Amino acid sequence: MMKCIKNLQSYKKIILCVQFFNKILMLMFNRFFKIFVFLLVMRVMVVEAANVAVIAPKEGPMAKYGLELISGVQTAVDMVNEEGGINGEKINLIAIDDRCEDTFAVSAAQMMSLNSSANDKINMVIGPYCNNMFYDIADIYSKGKIIRFVPMPLNAKQYNFYARGMIKLMGSFSDEAETFFDFYKNKMITNKLAMVYDSTMPETTETAFELQQLFRENNISNLTLFNLADYNKNFSQMAQEILLNNQIVYILGDYEKTARLVQRLQEEKEDVVVFVDEYLATEHLFNELGNFAEGIYVITLKDLKNNPEFTEELVTLRLKGKEPKGLGVYGYVMFRLWEDMAKQAKSVEFDKIINIQKKKTFNLPWGNIDWQRNIVESNNGYNIYQIKNGEYMQVN
Repeated sequence: MMKCIKNLQSYKKIILCVQFFNKILMLMFNRFFKIFVFLLVMRVMVVEAANVAVIAPKEGPMAKYGLELISGVQTAVDMVNEEGGINGEKINLIAIDDRCEDTFAVSAAQMMSLNSSANDKINMVIGPYCNNMFYDIADIYSKGKIIRFVPMPLNAKQYNFYARGMIKLMGSFSDEAETFFDFYKNKMITNKLAMVYDSTMPETTETAFELQQLFRENNISNLTLFNLADYNKNFSQMAQEILLNNQIVYILGDYEKTARLVQRLQEEKEDVVVFVDEYLATEHLFNELGNFAEGIYVITLKDLKNNPEFTEELVTLRLKGKEPKGLGVYGYVMFRLWEDMAKQAKSVEFDKIINIQKKKTFNLPWGNIDWQRNIVESNNGYNIYQIKNGEYMQVN
């Protein structure tokens, strides 16, 4: 600048020089101002976003169902964001792989509950898929003020347990027992039944004893219970004892034990009738059994895509090429329910959503919600399929 001034010959040149440097300063100010505004807008954009998490296995035996659940929620999030978000807020989806490990599920819940800043706050959780640490996790999310949807059926104690902000939409294991009993009573009542459960898995024990109660109430004496834990993996002995007096076997156990037992049963008697639970058996069972899977009956949650009240929504999804599969449909519906609640509350904040539950009516394709216990008054129920030529054929 000094060099410029020294070379000036007139007052006019001084004015031009000052104007030149003024332009430079203004350009610099404008640039810094624009950067400041950009950063401020970005900050506002980050704040004006709601965070949703899905906790489900992405690897291991349960991965198929975990990925279906995540995919269904992602479909719903994408559609909502395309429509402008919820109350003007975009949705960030976080998918957490807990591999159905209890300690990890608890740690994830604790970490999410500690995130209280506007940027990091988790507003809603779907999961975890596995419920082994049900009560600890329910307490953590409730104290952390996070709305939580339970994505799988529960045992009776869990189903009737209340935690603020926890919403149970998938019914209880007793519903599966009722579905099986109705099918058995109508089509197989002349055959004796072996109910195989695993006392190390509480959900299987409950289903077994619920089925036993149904047999007693209907004065049917064709049922015998067998506990996998009593046989110490001696599946040959177990198969032989089962087949002494029974023609039908209903097995509730993990996929490895179920596969071994099914193979031993079919080696002893080719035409033995076998029922399994899809979510306990997992796709690994059917992969491992190969041809042994032919003819097996599979009990699974009803497909919402066959529900008349979901038809219109399904048409919209298909037109957009975003049709969810399996448990993905349930994940989709859970997110859309939370969206509806947040819109009615005009906020994604925990307390405002809790308060709106008392004033508004929210329905699902398979029933109304009882907000006193945060459950669906009538669950969607189960279907029974038989594997024929590698395909699922519905039989109930």
